[in-house]
Amino acid sequence: MFSVPRVAGATSFGSPQALELTPGSSSYPSSLQARDGTLWVTWQQYYETGVYMTYSTSHGWSVIQTLPTGNTFVISPALGQLRNSSIILLWSSNQTGRWNLFYKLYSNGAWRNSVQLTSGTSFDDFFPHAAVSTNSTVYVFWERYVSSTSASIYYKTLKGDSWSGDVQLSSSNVDVTPTSLATFDGKIWIAWSRQNSGNYNVIYRNYNGITWSPETTLTTNNYDIDPGLVQDRNGTIWIFYSRQVQLSSGTNAVYEQKLFYKYTYDGSTWAADTQLTTYGDVNTPLDDLSPSVVQGFDKTLWIFYSTDYPFASEYDVYYIKSSAITPVHNVVITTIQSGPYAFQKNFATVLVQVTNLGDYFETIQLTITATNLTTYTIASSVTETIPLGSTTMTTVTFTFSWSTTSIPLGRYVVTVSYPRLAGQSLLASGGDQLQFKVLTILPPFKTGGCHNHRDCPV
Repeated sequence: MFSVPRVAGATSFGSPQALELTPGSSSYPSSLQARDGTLWVTWQQYYETGVYMTYSTSHGWSVIQTLPTGNTFVISPALGQLRNSSIILLWSSNQTGRWNLFYKLYSNGAWRNSVQLTSGTSFDDFFPHAAVSTNSTVYVFWERYVSSTSASIYYKTLKGDSWSGDVQLSSSNVDVTPTSLATFDGKIWIAWSRQNSGNYNVIYRNYNGITWSPETTLTTNNYDIDPGLVQDRNGTIWIFYSRQVQLSSGTNAVYEQKLFYKYTYDGSTWAADTQLTTYGDVNTPLDDLSPSVVQGFDKTLWIFYSTDYPFASEYDVYYIKSSAITPVHNVVITTIQSGPYAFQKNFATVLVQVTNLGDYFETIQLTITATNLTTYTIASSVTETIPLGSTTMTTVTFTFSWSTTSIPLGRYVVTVSYPRLAGQSLLASGGDQLQFKVLTILPPFKTGGCHNHRDCPV
């Protein structure tokens, strides 16, 4: 029997707090909880300059800094983090008469060179968003705008050092402002806003590494724009968005945009729409736009957004924090490695990193298999303990040795898994399995066999 997991319905939200109050409109914030504990927020300042701030528990918020993009024609910046801990900064820039996407990486305290990611002369690319899967593949989604009646969602992937071509994901008349998310179970989620008879609906899909799910319409009969996805430390998936609310009727009807949210425990059944922000009235309508949400190391959700609160003058970036999402059970298999990838000796070594994202000292039973034409067991139900650290997560590395003397030469997919923990939510348990592609067993000498990999069965 599993104990009942913590429920999202118990989460409450605090009051709006100003991140910055600077002259000029601030819009389209993007946030990142980096693995070193630093919280990053970037946004579009006025019409063409990207800026950012960082937050650490020891120093609080930094001063506002201009993004190191190399030019001032910068809009809709976005942040992500690669599995090697490098931070990727994406933005849209008009340097040729069309808006294209660019990016650069930040690692070891320094920004690298800028790289142009998309190009074209018959369209404009806006609103990039990055998600990094458990197998280290980087997905970048964006809106490709052709005209007021033609806009679609596109994406491309980075595997190793190679970018794919541009892939069209949606084909409706007007699809805009994508958001993306990599979940514990290895899936990639994408949501966006679709124009429909004067309204906008929120649409989502997800990718399991093989196929994309069908489109699902999440909201209808409303003007819902600028969605933002997040998975909390308990596994629950949340989506926040900006909805038009009518304050008066008649010829001079008054409207404002307010933040709403929904959540799902199982990845398919969603809770009812819930309004998050409520200030503003018919005399002073106030708009809340473009929510960007992260699960903070302080166990709370941080919702950053652009708003003209409290005076309906110019837009600034504010944030709202949730109550602590605790207590939870959540252990995630974060890394599988072998060193080196190819073995020519009698034993292969597999390293497994397991991270405790929850609030309890946990005991798990790891099972490790290697699969080619046949599945071989490297370790079976090995009991391991995962301590709870003084911070919000603790990572432990385990080493396993696999005797390969009687194993056929070839390339093997290594899978590490453990049974779902008592009290662990369904979506959090998605982190209970991870695959490593590929561990290769070679002959001991450079003759015959599948030394060149091409001859190895898959």
